[in-house]
Formats: sequence, C-alpha cells, structure tokens
Amino acid sequence: MSTEFTDDKDRVIFKIGDNGRIAIGRFPDLSEWYKNYIVDTYKETVDCTDEDVEALIRFLNFEDDEEEFCV
Repeated sequence: MSTEFTDDKDRVIFKIGDNGRIAIGRFPDLSEWYKNYIVDTYKETVDCTDEDVEALIRFLNFEDDEEEFCV
C-alpha cells in the first residue's frame, strides 16, 4: 500500500510507493511550510546526508534544471 502526502491544494507532494521508492513533487507556489515538511519527512524516511538534503532544497526551490529528484 502506497502512502501519499498532499498539500492544501490536494497536490501530491510526497509519495512512498509499495516498493519503498519515494516520489517528491514540486510546485512554483509551494509554501515554505510544505517545503520544510517535505524535507523533514524525507530526512525521517531516508538515510540521507546533508548533501542530499541540500540537493532536495535546491530541487524544491527550482534552483536547478532537474525534472526529477534522485539521490
């Protein structure tokens, strides 16, 4: 069973699939609260490094040209 987290506009911002894979959504109008929620959830779910977290923040802020966030 997969688990989805949505924002107040009912958009999927974080999803954990049945296979344990994670999908993260980003939107230009996503609030800082939701960005922090995504980062915190990611850190709690994945064994990640500070570098991974910084890459996720850059992804959420559209500071890179990546279409997908992968670590």
